[in-house]
Amino acid sequence: MNYQQEYEKKLISPEEAAGLVENGMNIQLGGAANTALIIDKYLAMRKDELENVKVGTFIDLANYEILKADPSGEVFEWWSGFLYRPVRSRSKEFGPCVFRPNLYHDVPRIVREYVNLYEPIDIAYIVTTSMDKHGYFNFGLTCSHIKAITEVAEKVVVVVKENMPWINGGYDECIHISEVDYIVEDRELPVPFIPFTPPPSREDEMIAENIINAELKNGRKLIQNGSTIQVGIGGLPDTVVKLLKECGYRNLGVHTEMIGDGTLELIEEGIVTNSEKRLDRGKSVFTFALGSLKLYDYLDKNPEVATYPVDYTNDPFIIAQQPKMFSLNQAAEADLMGQINSEQMGLISPTGKLYQVSGTGGQLDFVMGCLFSRDRQGISVLAMYSTHNGTSRIKPILPAGAAITVPRSMVQVVATEWGVAYLRGLTVKDRAIAMIHLAHPDYRDWLANEAEKIGIFPPNYTIPAGKPDYVLYKRD
Repeated sequence: MNYQQEYEKKLISPEEAAGLVENGMNIQLGGAANTALIIDKYLAMRKDELENVKVGTFIDLANYEILKADPSGEVFEWWSGFLYRPVRSRSKEFGPCVFRPNLYHDVPRIVREYVNLYEPIDIAYIVTTSMDKHGYFNFGLTCSHIKAITEVAEKVVVVVKENMPWINGGYDECIHISEVDYIVEDRELPVPFIPFTPPPSREDEMIAENIINAELKNGRKLIQNGSTIQVGIGGLPDTVVKLLKECGYRNLGVHTEMIGDGTLELIEEGIVTNSEKRLDRGKSVFTFALGSLKLYDYLDKNPEVATYPVDYTNDPFIIAQQPKMFSLNQAAEADLMGQINSEQMGLISPTGKLYQVSGTGGQLDFVMGCLFSRDRQGISVLAMYSTHNGTSRIKPILPAGAAITVPRSMVQVVATEWGVAYLRGLTVKDRAIAMIHLAHPDYRDWLANEAEKIGIFPPNYTIPAGKPDYVLYKRD
């Protein structure tokens, strides 16, 4: 078959592709670096001629044109599987109704089952690489659950970006032209990238130092030579990466949800070799990438990396098979019992409404994966700043309406700029003592008094002097 001829038959303009949307349709625009922003642009121009169009996205890197054109949501009923900074104002105004809760590893299954139970996806707009000589398009920077979307959508429109890197994968990283209804070439908008990483804050540096210095009672560090690691992007993980380089770690592996420039540094320095992984030995594994053009160039057709759908990368039972698994994720707030909220502000938000800040993402996936680790050496760290805008992020109890992203029964290690504590297996009283040690010094007496008021501490209880063993590291 002449794939180029088939390509030309299916080729339409971005305006024509946006013109496929009809009243009452349910469409998907993708997410992360693979969001079909060119379709968003031309769809927004049709605002006055459409009604009741549902639009789904995830990991939102842009303030969408459809939201600007229809700020009240009368035409475009938009929702996201993971809100990011550009769309948080929408959540602040509308509340969490714009969010679809999920465990990230479960999303491909949700996609495949939801359409059978409730409603079909009428059109999936999928950003891809250019087509290869075999008729395949590669999903490039975002594998995630894209293949699942294309399998259930009534129509599939691929949006080709010539500068999208082709990333080798384990499975579900490509789609064949025979599975595609229309093709659009996006020559207007570049692939989203991060030109530079902002410098870490002093708090980031303190937390990172605490994590590196913390030791379990048997003297084992949280990260060991040969550990498989999962870290994201930002000041804190980048500082941890810097310290891993300075401390001379060796033979680390990468099995992560997202890969960024910090991980690339470890690969270039020879610190990441993936030589001791049980699965995907020799390869850094991830489900989406976000970073600099240098990172994208490294990933392009590189046999050292493999992208997989998120039901593989984030499957707790896959994670659990990796040796000495170490996971680092950030939390927004916690309470004295160790309940972790990483995604939704409660009724104490400035508007007095629930405020969806982000999403569960893969945080709980990796917490569970470390908890279930086959070698019993998995460590998940949930890190947070101790204060925000003059208030303690460690609360006596989470405020009404705050989401519990990680239940207290699964929390293992918590870190702040004041220390690191191992909560797993502790009583509620000991958890509270640990969390008070991690709190900002200005709030420790208040937290202790509140713990007694709400019954976490018995009457007239005084916290023993000194650092308990389950506080792995503390600074004053």
